[in-house]
Amino acid sequence: MTNAHRPPQDTLFRALQRAIALATGIFLTLWFLDAVVVVVLLFATAFIFAVALNSPVMWLQSRKVPRVTATLLVCLSVAGLLGALGWLVVPRIADEVGALVAQLPEYSLLLQKRAARWIAAYPELEQRLRYDESLVRRLFSVQTVLTRVGIYSLSLLVSAVFGLLLTCIVVYSLACPQPLLRSYLEIMPPHRRDAAERAFIKSSQAVTGWLWSNVILGVLESATAAVVLSLLGVPGALVWAAFTFFAALVPLLGPYLMTIPPVVVALVVDPILALWVAVFYFVMLQLVANVVAPLVRSSRMHLHPVSLLFSVLAMGAIFGVLGALIAAPVTGILKAFYEEFYLARQPPDAQIEQRVERMLKSETSAAFEAET
Repeated sequence: MTNAHRPPQDTLFRALQRAIALATGIFLTLWFLDAVVVVVLLFATAFIFAVALNSPVMWLQSRKVPRVTATLLVCLSVAGLLGALGWLVVPRIADEVGALVAQLPEYSLLLQKRAARWIAAYPELEQRLRYDESLVRRLFSVQTVLTRVGIYSLSLLVSAVFGLLLTCIVVYSLACPQPLLRSYLEIMPPHRRDAAERAFIKSSQAVTGWLWSNVILGVLESATAAVVLSLLGVPGALVWAAFTFFAALVPLLGPYLMTIPPVVVALVVDPILALWVAVFYFVMLQLVANVVAPLVRSSRMHLHPVSLLFSVLAMGAIFGVLGALIAAPVTGILKAFYEEFYLARQPPDAQIEQRVERMLKSETSAAFEAET
């Protein structure tokens, strides 16, 4: 029986069947992606770091060093560098942290006195704070503190496990990448493998550029913070400078993470000092974000700043902090595949620049020029 001779009820039933099957398939797909999103992000992050570390491994391999040995040497060199930095910095940081801890009672007393003077000007607020004093005591009870310590310890353990998994994936990918790359090429049709090869090479260059641009910006911000905070006399200047370097590697939250702690410490010393610290971080972050970072990342990754900003905001909104962290290299990878699999197949346009100029000189611009 053809569709024209089927009863309307049968046709409607089949349409509903297809709709239900499609909805079920979409739901299962989204559920699967939601369940494995952490795993996907973990492997994506590992891939990005493996690609970034591939350059020194290849350099050693070109010097007749076996691939596995070169991988171990690079990983041990990175660990040794971090250990050397820790050996140089940690004792000084420990001394300054100890000084901060020793002065915490004094800072707390000063902060209480200043807060009492500020609150005294608002009797209603003072009465409300006294009314809520019992609630504050309950919030900071021993049981609550122990519960929070347990939660933080569990989070730290989970982070350590993920860090170990990330390290293992990076080491295995670096030590034996040939099967992975062979599988990547075999997925592609034979006539697309040249483009896939070029896209991977461009992606590697973008990831390497992203890594070095972050290191350059982090070192610049950290050194500037160390000098300025020391000149201002902020307690624990080296601690906050080291913290600035790591916070600079975290998109979106980085500026808040690096600014709030030194401002709070300066506030208990002198409100004017806290104001100067806040002004310094604001000016430094604006200069780095709007002047230095676009120049560094554009030269290293060949990406427009607007594209980077959009990718960081979008990936951060979808996948959180880890998504924002890998947003820039993911954008570079997508750009490489777009250029090789789509843009390269388009016929060349000799008048593309003229078209762009005409778009800029639109009728609106002409009307504005006529009015002026």
